[in-house]
Amino acid sequence: MVFASATETIVGPPKVLTVRETYSPPNASRSNGRLVPIKHAPDSKADFGAEVYGIDLNNFTSADFDFIHDALHRHKLLVFKAQPEMLRPQQQYRLTACFDPDEQTGGFAHGADPVLLTENGVTIYGLPNRPAINAQPQVHILGRGELPENYFDFPPGFNVKGIDHVDFHVPPHIPREERDRGASRFYQWHWDGALYAIPPPRVGCLLAVRTPKGPDVTVHWGDGTGRTMGIAPGATAMVAGSRALEVLDDETREVVLNSRVEYAPHAFRWMSTARSTQLGHTIVTEGKEVPLDELPPWSEEKICVYPMVWTNPVTGEKSLQVHGQGAFKLYLKDKPDGEERIISDLKEVREFMHKIMSPALSPENIYAHPHQEGDVILWYNRALWHSITEFPESYGPRIMHQCNIAASDHPSG
Repeated sequence: MVFASATETIVGPPKVLTVRETYSPPNASRSNGRLVPIKHAPDSKADFGAEVYGIDLNNFTSADFDFIHDALHRHKLLVFKAQPEMLRPQQQYRLTACFDPDEQTGGFAHGADPVLLTENGVTIYGLPNRPAINAQPQVHILGRGELPENYFDFPPGFNVKGIDHVDFHVPPHIPREERDRGASRFYQWHWDGALYAIPPPRVGCLLAVRTPKGPDVTVHWGDGTGRTMGIAPGATAMVAGSRALEVLDDETREVVLNSRVEYAPHAFRWMSTARSTQLGHTIVTEGKEVPLDELPPWSEEKICVYPMVWTNPVTGEKSLQVHGQGAFKLYLKDKPDGEERIISDLKEVREFMHKIMSPALSPENIYAHPHQEGDVILWYNRALWHSITEFPESYGPRIMHQCNIAASDHPSG
């Protein structure tokens, strides 16, 4: 088995037909889709999410997609239940790509994948914690643990590398023995996107292939508040950007409504040597970021500068959508015609990110989705934040198929 080194040239995966070349939907005038809103706990302030029944995603029609498109923008998270069989990678890509018919490249939202390994004449692309499926290379495998037998083109015994807070968060870390008993952390609060050059996806899609089996875990905030939250093992935690905007004080809300964030060039490479706060929403300012002149080549015109608040094109709802870890510079205004104040000191940038993100990161605002094998979730990436959560290795593998593709446009408010 030959693994790519960190210095190898990034190469694109083999070409796979795009949705435009494969999509010829059956004639159908009406969808059989049915929505059941998710029932949140009585003390929950989460107000998003619905289960979907009556649509086979491996055979969805144009009428089904119209139903899905409207439902997703109104509910922000859809959970497709009672699927007759596992969603095929080609159909997962088709579903995701249909949300952006103007997008021309069909490319993975984080750019081209490197070669991961070559064995017996088969090349696998991706990263150890995010290998791509050759049959549809925009679909990646996330999670932790050994893949099922005879899994696509992967060699026998292939393991997906897991990630945990010990490798990323600033100490103190949760001791191994406590993690083995179910103590957990939010790894990283974010929306999906490269934060440089490539527009962030409109939607994200996850298929649960294998889910960990065991008692609920307890997520610890680790921020000195003592807050905890019980959730299903391997759950994906989510917060609505609309709720994040709502819980701000009036003065701060007015600022974010009129302000912008500039993200670092090659933001994930830039932050790769730094450490996250224990809550996973910002970076600790220690001067450990990769210097800009040591990053891969970058240009000013590819720097991403986004409004802090994005608008749902179907409902008009506004959501606070910021990526606290990739933030590099702020352009603050307290009213539309106000004077713009530029903040470039990273410590100040992160203090402001903490100020506007932390109020929403409270148990009553978080929905931790408990994945069930065979289910598919689809979320509106431009209105929700999400984070993976840790679980004991003894609970078994977590194998998920994720598809998110670059959008045709950058968010404009």
